[in-house]
Amino acid sequence: MKTVVIVGAGMGGLATAARLANAGYEVAVFEARPQVGGRIGELRRDGYRFDTGPTLLMMLEPLERLFADLNRRVEDYLDLALIDPSYRVYFGDGTVFDSTPNIARMTREIARKISPNEVPGYLRLMADLSAMYHAVVPAFVRRQYDSLADLFTPYQVGLLLRHRLLSNLWWRVGRYVRDPRLQMLFSFQTMYLGLSPKDALWVYGVLTYMESGEGVWYPRGGMHRLPEAVARIAREEGAQIYLNQRVQEVLIESGRAVGARLASGEVLKADYVVINADAPTAYRELLPPTPYATRNFRNSCSALMFYIGYTEPLPHQLHHNVYFSHDFEANLRELFQENRVPSDPSFYTCLSNRTDPADAPAGCENLYVLVPVPNLTGEDARAAAPRVLQTVIERVGLKRERMQFVEMLTPHEWQAMGLWQGAAFGIAHTFFQSTAFRPSVQTPFRNCYLVGASTQPGNGIPMTLISAELVAQRILGTWGRKA
Repeated sequence: MKTVVIVGAGMGGLATAARLANAGYEVAVFEARPQVGGRIGELRRDGYRFDTGPTLLMMLEPLERLFADLNRRVEDYLDLALIDPSYRVYFGDGTVFDSTPNIARMTREIARKISPNEVPGYLRLMADLSAMYHAVVPAFVRRQYDSLADLFTPYQVGLLLRHRLLSNLWWRVGRYVRDPRLQMLFSFQTMYLGLSPKDALWVYGVLTYMESGEGVWYPRGGMHRLPEAVARIAREEGAQIYLNQRVQEVLIESGRAVGARLASGEVLKADYVVINADAPTAYRELLPPTPYATRNFRNSCSALMFYIGYTEPLPHQLHHNVYFSHDFEANLRELFQENRVPSDPSFYTCLSNRTDPADAPAGCENLYVLVPVPNLTGEDARAAAPRVLQTVIERVGLKRERMQFVEMLTPHEWQAMGLWQGAAFGIAHTFFQSTAFRPSVQTPFRNCYLVGASTQPGNGIPMTLISAELVAQRILGTWGRKA
């Protein structure tokens, strides 16, 4: 029986463990933290429950494929709820807009809140994004890359030209909808890939389609139920998962992975090693020196998080809410060009107790706040936190005396979780850090692989699950070259 050591129990590591255990491999997962899930964590305090990282799920297909490949049904492990409206948007000019994947309701909302003249452009945008999404995912995302030649096949070049994938997202969205509010609404999603929508490629409009076309989902009980469900399946398949066990280094002999050494000094021998850690951190701290260890990756921005126990109802808030800066373009410039905490930041709030009432005591709210801020190469978000929190209080309409507690997470804590430079969303999706240019799941060492958000195909839960597919296919020899 072939043996596999997996470093880290994030979604990528757990999904890889489940797939390989199902294939008959002896799998052991070692996680430094006391809970599985990586960034998909949770916080419980004084009767409140918060998701600490991702708060929604888009693009269900990779999750459904994982369960189907393992002969399971999603509904036997998770109760997924479609959140509709997807979120409520508060624009700087006072407009309040409810975004929904329901085309009929969305057209009415645009006509009523923005302008009837924008409806045809919205419909064309969704149609073109749908066509691009269904072409791009199989051709560029769910794909193994061994060289740049795998990126520029005649078919892929044809798609690049047909859909103009490398044109500018901000400019292209503006060709469909003229109102700047809609331009913001249909492009801001790239901020969570570490990119300004003004600098992003048109291909990342697929995020808008995932959100506005297919909708956003939430597992009842919280996002942490996702890694718990995959961990349960991995264990059912025979994988062993060890918590509070930090891997110190991956052992390489003659260019091949042969196991790992724990922080305790214990040596674990294995035929394969899979590293579910941020790629820059893995190359700098877990593996022998390679050019990747000194590569100057461009990182995403970070996130300043507030978890607020609030003792009064906030009836104007939905499950998901987005607050745009009064000057969105200044917000983007300060964050992505000047590398400082925006003076008037855009931010996101979540109240999961809208869907799971047990997440907060009766009459109270579990208010989650995410503010995009620079990573540790920029202005220190800790120093700016009181100012940012005051902005949140004023825009959401909070009363300080009703704030039972405020827990905070800064880029320093993200870095402590293993995210290089405290970049909460991993390495950024620039052109030269995407597709074949992004760190491969195959490391330079034989039988040693990477899985997760900073490897191919990219950031986010669906991409991480596809990354696990790619790693399993490499090890099992079911796609491309054998390991």
